[in-house]
Amino acid sequence: MRERGFSTVEMAQIASASYAVLAVSAYLAGWAIDRYIKAGGSANIGYKAIMAAAHGGAVLCMLAMAYGPQPLALAGIFVFQALCGASSPGVYAIPQILGGARATGRWVSIQNSAGNVAGIFAPALTGFIIDLTGQFTLACVLAAAMSLLGLVGWIGMLPKLEQIDWDAHAARSGSGS
Repeated sequence: MRERGFSTVEMAQIASASYAVLAVSAYLAGWAIDRYIKAGGSANIGYKAIMAAAHGGAVLCMLAMAYGPQPLALAGIFVFQALCGASSPGVYAIPQILGGARATGRWVSIQNSAGNVAGIFAPALTGFIIDLTGQFTLACVLAAAMSLLGLVGWIGMLPKLEQIDWDAHAARSGSGS
């Protein structure tokens, strides 16, 4: 509203429509990944490719929102929501694949707890940045940098997407669980 000149009503409409895009995108991505895997595709490639595309695309969207004129910033919002929706199936399926029946609950709960830490600090940091600079630009650039780190994590840090052999891990570490 302050930087792009949208009214409160326009922002409410934009936000509502963008979340509808997210919902449709999540459904379509889940359907497409299931069909891909059912046809013999690799869950590793299917999920990691979408997560990488979502994080890489989010970087571009955040930069469009930060530096682009109103139409480009608006496009950035909608494409960002579509990418977030597309990555949604992987957020829950990947830890289920890695954890298996033995550790899915713990894995998902740790993942969600860690993710919520960002939800604790991001609004305060965003507010601090806006108070300091008077603009949202740096906050969007910081969000783009965090998404870039997410891209590195999904591609560089995530092992092959397959169930972890917890018994072999326990034997190596000397623990019984």
